[in-house]
Amino acid sequence: MRILAFSDSHQDINSCISVINRIIGVDMIVHAGDHASDAQRLAGLFDIPVNFVSGNCDFTDAPKELVFTAGGKKVFLTHGHLYNVKNDLEYSSLLRRAKELGCDCAVFGHTHQSLCDIKDGITLLNPGSIRYGRTFGVIEIEEGRLRAAVCDA
Repeated sequence: MRILAFSDSHQDINSCISVINRIIGVDMIVHAGDHASDAQRLAGLFDIPVNFVSGNCDFTDAPKELVFTAGGKKVFLTHGHLYNVKNDLEYSSLLRRAKELGCDCAVFGHTHQSLCDIKDGITLLNPGSIRYGRTFGVIEIEEGRLRAAVCDA
């Protein structure tokens, strides 16, 4: 299973579309907020499931956090502003919440800075900002293993 992760697109849907059209075998798209409306538009343009949450710049009824299962792994999706990700560089509140939910991976945004790391057995993926940093994330789940990476758009 291959999941593309976007965040902080801030109405730059064309960059998202360009990435989606270039990557082969996309099974799902996730968007970690700041402009959830971009994710809604992507869902209408592609025949690929799209999961998304609202961010601090969104004025929508989209959830602030979402947990879903993909390829047998549980993924926690949130924007990150509710978990102080700009100031807590250990991501302790985010990790605590992901553990409470029994998740294998936490995808978040808000900082516009990409990150891919494993802390306390949980994969942390911040795809950065497709608009401002020109980065996105990829999660691959195969044979029970989850791998993640940040890529340049």
